[in-house]
Amino acid sequence: MTGANMKVNDSAVATLRAMLVGDMDAYERLLDSLKTEEEQGGFFTLVTAAFFEAVDQKFAPPNNVAELPDIIEFIAYQRSAYPTVADQLDPNVAEQVIMHAIGKGTISDDVGGDALLGTKLLLLAALSNDADLDEARLDNFLTKARAEADEHLH
Repeated sequence: MTGANMKVNDSAVATLRAMLVGDMDAYERLLDSLKTEEEQGGFFTLVTAAFFEAVDQKFAPPNNVAELPDIIEFIAYQRSAYPTVADQLDPNVAEQVIMHAIGKGTISDDVGGDALLGTKLLLLAALSNDADLDEARLDNFLTKARAEADEHLH
């Protein structure tokens, strides 16, 4: 699905921004507007790049990469603090996804694409909320994630 000229479009960035600021009506409307495979692929690649960036900021600050107990504690807190998320966030999959992102694990073959994307979205929202990004820092974060996603799409 990657192509030489495929890039993340502004709609994909706006969709992710809406989710990260908690505007779920706009998020769902914008997500529905991503019609083509290229637009959807760009959004999914952007989500993955943003997820990796957020994980790095939280769990791999310079010279201090987190260990599994730190990851388990973060996930347990998110599940207890947000009961509606608890049903949707499988702690085993969440641990695998974060450990993989920090280079300390793999994701088992039985984790499907939808579960993987859903987990990344839930964790990205939690990490973003935890980071308490102001408008300028959110813009910087999304710009960095978009550049990373564009690199992967080439």
